[in-house]
Amino acid sequence: MTVPTRRASAPQQCGVCSKSFKTLEAITNHCVATCHQADRCCQQCRRLFGSPQALMQHNDSRHRRRPALTSTKLRPAAHRASGTASSSYTDESTCRGNIYTRLSAADQSTIYDMLVSACHPGGRLKKERYRLPADLREESCAARESEWTQSRYLLTPKPEHSLPKRKAAVLDCEIAGIPGGRGDVVSICVIDFLTGEVLVNSLVKPRRPIIDWLCYCSDVTPAIMSSAVAHKQALDGWEGARVELCRHIDEDTVLVGQSLNYDLRALRVIHGKILDTAILTAEAVFGREKELRRLWGLSALCEELLDLRIRNGSGAHDGLEDAMAAREVALWCLRHQVDLNMWAIKTRQSFWRNQDEEEEAAEEEEEVEEEAKTQGGAETTPWKAEAEATATPT
Repeated sequence: MTVPTRRASAPQQCGVCSKSFKTLEAITNHCVATCHQADRCCQQCRRLFGSPQALMQHNDSRHRRRPALTSTKLRPAAHRASGTASSSYTDESTCRGNIYTRLSAADQSTIYDMLVSACHPGGRLKKERYRLPADLREESCAARESEWTQSRYLLTPKPEHSLPKRKAAVLDCEIAGIPGGRGDVVSICVIDFLTGEVLVNSLVKPRRPIIDWLCYCSDVTPAIMSSAVAHKQALDGWEGARVELCRHIDEDTVLVGQSLNYDLRALRVIHGKILDTAILTAEAVFGREKELRRLWGLSALCEELLDLRIRNGSGAHDGLEDAMAAREVALWCLRHQVDLNMWAIKTRQSFWRNQDEEEEAAEEEEEVEEEAKTQGGAETTPWKAEAEATATPT
């Protein structure tokens, strides 16, 4: 489908790379190919609108969805691409009615360099309860968790030149409750961070009896699992899920996700190159060297940073949607650091204001309790008042 050519009265300029185009058709084709000005461009109709609001109206009336990068709260900062070459697009650019970013080949290279630079140091990962490669060399590692012994945890594979793996991947696992207060993997999703290609999206047959399917926050139910197992459409336990993950990554792959420490522990995987969107955004609020007093959830980050609503308002998790949403948050944070800092300033002020209010409320509650105790003591111990009244002054 081509856009009818219309001569512009003045050269059209891309607001991202500042490249000029003679016609509306030319700049539209450029934006479709590069995902520049994504908050004004309808990829499906190949139309460029004058404002984000116009695109929102178009999506609401024509497609009944909103673009993932449209934000009414924060305006994205300009991102300069090193070129305008286009990449082959995947079929997985939409999920549950939301549109997700597709990167050009040139943008992929730029984003990858930014991603590597943003990976968390070992000290931060350790504080956030990640297992690191060095843990396998610690004699006390197995003693800390007697059931999940050292031998069951595996490092991600060494790179093989004859079998190249993905440079960056997004991981999301859905986990259900098992005896002992732990969890077992019931689904796994892995997507290529740079291309958005879906590499793994499968249910996982749990190895131990599930006592809590957490159906209120997951789309995986006993009926769905039983059907998948009966039709041999589920991976065999967390080991099978781990094998699938390691088919696509090695120790040089950057793993991206939201609170990945839980996913990696459930898979018994140890990996060193991590970008955790929960840590990334919390560090923006509190500082890279500071204690992270709070971690923001994926749904909240999507809504506050991207004006993107996931999980259809029900709160139920879908592995593919969560993986694509985590990728979108990471991309936004890497590309729009000025806007991330703006959000962090407002969020930090709100956090400390709420902390002060909570402390004041707690102090008032303590005062009320103390006063109640004092009054209660006076009523129940009349002998004390009588003794004080008859006591001889000193």
